[in-house]
Amino acid sequence: MVLILLWGSAAAYAGNDILIPYPHQTLICLVQLFAEPVFYGSVFRTLLRVIAGTALSLVTALAVSLLCNESVRFRNYIEPVLSLAKTIPNISYIIIALVWLGSEGAVTAVIFMILFPMFVNGFLNTLDDEPLSLRQAEAVYAETFAARLRMKLIPQLIPEMLRTGKTALSMGFKVGVMAEILGSAGAGIGRQLAYSRITLNTAGIFAWTIIMILITQCIDHLFDKMLDKLTEEETGWKS
Repeated sequence: MVLILLWGSAAAYAGNDILIPYPHQTLICLVQLFAEPVFYGSVFRTLLRVIAGTALSLVTALAVSLLCNESVRFRNYIEPVLSLAKTIPNISYIIIALVWLGSEGAVTAVIFMILFPMFVNGFLNTLDDEPLSLRQAEAVYAETFAARLRMKLIPQLIPEMLRTGKTALSMGFKVGVMAEILGSAGAGIGRQLAYSRITLNTAGIFAWTIIMILITQCIDHLFDKMLDKLTEEETGWKS
């Protein structure tokens, strides 16, 4: 309520709805969005790109992390690449992807390039935290890689998948919309934001921003629920 009052006061002081629209103007625009078919198509296309990029980065990072866990030599080769990838600014990823892939393929590629190091770092930290006693026991009672993958490694990494996935998906959503705007993607939330900017529809920009906040909150809530359920199952199993 305080934020809405401050917002209304700022709009009244500006006296120009192109600079700062009133809250009720944004609310009207928000309601109108829900009545338009293009709204649902735009949200669907953006989420599809984000989920595709996130899933691709997750699967690739899982494979690379398992290889690093099995081979010290491979890890020594890949770690400098990961360190370099984490230092590259997001905008550079976007521009490079646009040059290489064009507007449609750039969004998924950008999300992959940004989230891949994040997933690998989380997975490797989890694998490195394994107690020494368990590693020594594995050396004595050797099992096949397939058996360890099914019985130990995947269950060990599932909580980290959810924790990192929560942050990664939210970040990927924001970066994906940015890539859509810069790349002039054919459809999506980024295109709608760019159109609102061109038409000086600031209320529309505010409305789409609220939509993005709500989607991000839903993503966080969904992952929190999955983490809570996983914690309850682990607690019940241990008891």
